[in-house]
Amino acid sequence: MKKWFFISLLLFQCQNDEADAPELITEDAQQIGTTSVVMGAEVKKIGPVRPVNYGFLWDTQPDISIATAGNKVILGSLSGPRKFSIRLDNLKPATTYYYRGFAANEGYSIIYYAGTVQFTTLP
Repeated sequence: MKKWFFISLLLFQCQNDEADAPELITEDAQQIGTTSVVMGAEVKKIGPVRPVNYGFLWDTQPDISIATAGNKVILGSLSGPRKFSIRLDNLKPATTYYYRGFAANEGYSIIYYAGTVQFTTLP
């Protein structure tokens, strides 16, 4: 009887389409100008540990994380997959920037990152 319950529980867990961790994708920069850009990202799948906050990190250095990024913006809370974007202004002309999307639980003890994308503002 105990074995059947365990197998039933295992089958139930395997049938769940939930990802092991959130799947995030950073989209290519759009509308690149002299001092502005539109950054985009997508949370494609939500994992069992629900990320709560989502947003972007950006800097002129390529290795960016919550701890090292010169800039971050938190856009809100996630309840499921979604695309998100933001327009940045007041950037420096002819400068290479790096950005990535992120999702994190409420206390930021678990942070998930999308890939890093680079762009260069126009001169």
